[in-house]
Amino acid sequence: MKDATLLPAASCDFPGGYIALLDFFAEVCGPECELVLHDLARPEASIIAIRNGHISGRAVGGTMSEYAPSFVKLVRSGGYTRNMVSHVDRTKDGRILKSHAFFIKDGEGELRGMICANHDVTNLIRLHDFLHEKFRSIKGILGGPNEENVAVESLLEADAASGSDYGIEDLMDLIIEQSVAEFPMSPNDMGPKDRMHFVSMLRDRHLFSLKGSVARAAERLSISEATVYRYLKREGLR
Repeated sequence: MKDATLLPAASCDFPGGYIALLDFFAEVCGPECELVLHDLARPEASIIAIRNGHISGRAVGGTMSEYAPSFVKLVRSGGYTRNMVSHVDRTKDGRILKSHAFFIKDGEGELRGMICANHDVTNLIRLHDFLHEKFRSIKGILGGPNEENVAVESLLEADAASGSDYGIEDLMDLIIEQSVAEFPMSPNDMGPKDRMHFVSMLRDRHLFSLKGSVARAAERLSISEATVYRYLKREGLR
């Protein structure tokens, strides 16, 4: 199945025609979604239009996020051929963003710019924690993982079934990546004790109340699921 595409830069005035699209999506998505138009011919000041810039604190004349230059290099080298990419990002003040970037190309296929949509999902994570604690207090749960799984997932399945962009897997990724961003070292640099502390952090954020979370955490840390279970058992976390 081919990716959905916008008009190429050659047939839609760049950047003028895309600024109108930015205004449209900003109106549709609301104040929790930042919309940014980048002109890649001026990477040091690539932002030529932005809506809801309060989310990242950026303005016209600003530059791309930390991840964007890598995406640009991949697209220009031919290493990435899809028209869009999504990832998790983090603002300087610690807010978590679910970000999507659409690559704008001219008639010859040359990359000219990007439209980026950054949805602030920090409150979604906080809601997860709040609901988790509420269900624990209402049901008197003292750490039974099976009951917790049913309770939390039942709240999110309806959202996933409705076609929302945020399902169980997305929520797990957000919790893990927020923890990675706050941990003093990257997963590649962690030793066994560091990984154990990191798993403890994930447990404190209720990641393991979600089905499939052990496999997700193991993949991010490049260890086996059995090792994650061993950390949880050793620390009395599960």
